[in-house]
Amino acid sequence: MTKDNIEFPDASKIKEILSGVHYSDAKTNIVEDGLVKDIKQDGDKTIIVVEAAGERAEMLALEAHIKTALSKANVSVEKIKVQFNQIEGAPPISPQVGVRRLDKIKHIIAVGSGKGGVGKSTATMNIAATLVKMGYKAGILDGDIYGPSIGRMAGYESTVPVKIENEKIIPVKKHGIKMISFSFLIEANRAVVWRGPMLGKAIEQFLFDIEWGDLDYLLIDLPPGTGDVQLSLVQLIDLDGVVIITTPQGVALQDARRAIDMFDQVKVKILGIVENMSEFICPHCGKGTHIFSSEGGQNIAKGLEIDFLGEIPLSKTVMDSGEKGFPITAVDAAHGEPGSDTLKVLKAYENIVKQIIKKVDTK
Repeated sequence: MTKDNIEFPDASKIKEILSGVHYSDAKTNIVEDGLVKDIKQDGDKTIIVVEAAGERAEMLALEAHIKTALSKANVSVEKIKVQFNQIEGAPPISPQVGVRRLDKIKHIIAVGSGKGGVGKSTATMNIAATLVKMGYKAGILDGDIYGPSIGRMAGYESTVPVKIENEKIIPVKKHGIKMISFSFLIEANRAVVWRGPMLGKAIEQFLFDIEWGDLDYLLIDLPPGTGDVQLSLVQLIDLDGVVIITTPQGVALQDARRAIDMFDQVKVKILGIVENMSEFICPHCGKGTHIFSSEGGQNIAKGLEIDFLGEIPLSKTVMDSGEKGFPITAVDAAHGEPGSDTLKVLKAYENIVKQIIKKVDTK
């Protein structure tokens, strides 16, 4: 098949693409298995009708595989809708089947990005610290197995002795935040060489084999990209939503769009976009400079009709606090009066967190 961009592909072209998609562990594809019942046009949308039996997580995974295959063939997935019909006699697909809630955790929020280097982990740590400062009980699950950084940001340079009680791991607590990270379990310079299924199992254990206790918010710091960890997560747990972190540059915004598209495909609510490193605040004069670009996060939020949660400026204080393992939002009166640059960062995080709280409380 050619790589030409197909605006409205006909049924034969779509079936050709879908012949490479498999359901569950079947060796045959969904076209041969007769799962694709109809391909029709509805206005500006192409509807693919699929008939299958399975749990919600399996349906989400199948839809993601279908849209991934179409996207790789240069078909605009924005104009594709996958409609699932139940096989006659099969139990109905329930939105509560296939995913779980953690009884003692009120809200679970993922923090994601399309690429690395945008300050996602720093933002996760500071959002959690802000929640604690506001009187909430917060935790962080570091989902970046290959490049865990939450431990370093919490001030741990190496492995941390973890306690086990009643066959469950007790999370490390620092700055009032409960947290678990692979950086607590392996030496700082040791690489994790795992395949996809092992990543999914690690995420499952971090969710269900940790004694989280009572939490108002559990933040999941996702790895960059749109891979196995993200898909495993939506199959395992009922998320309240995801916050997308980006920086103002065009390349970061493009990758942020991919992350948003992936979460749209697996039906996870986008709580909003945060633009990190929006400007650099001079430590001497206190003035801000847009060293990358400006308003990129606002523009992408407006274009995709997603809420823009706010801008986080970059300052030397932010960089220094991260290196020292002390999130800037955890500062208190004991550390002296914060400077104007710090106050601007604290205010930005407080505004962002207030919006997140409002969104998940009204879910």
